[in-house]
Amino acid sequence: MKKDDRKSRIKTAGEEEEERMWKNRSFTWMELGILYSPDLTPAAASRRLKVWVTANAGLLRSLGKTGWNRTQRILTPRQVGYIVEVLGEP
Repeated sequence: MKKDDRKSRIKTAGEEEEERMWKNRSFTWMELGILYSPDLTPAAASRRLKVWVTANAGLLRSLGKTGWNRTQRILTPRQVGYIVEVLGEP
């Protein structure tokens, strides 16, 4: 297959689904907030996500076990996993 052919080929359904699949990784509050609230500004999306998280006592306990604190700017993959488990995939 020529280099140009690879760029112009149509993606299969499996390839498109793989791109849409949730990939757990480290996120900032802003990045994750934007995924949950794409219609808001980044700052507002981040604040909304923090409100949702802090309103859930069980989620706060789970995050606390990972060493999370309210001033933390970057969430670990485990912390993101707990958030996604409670709120669902963005």
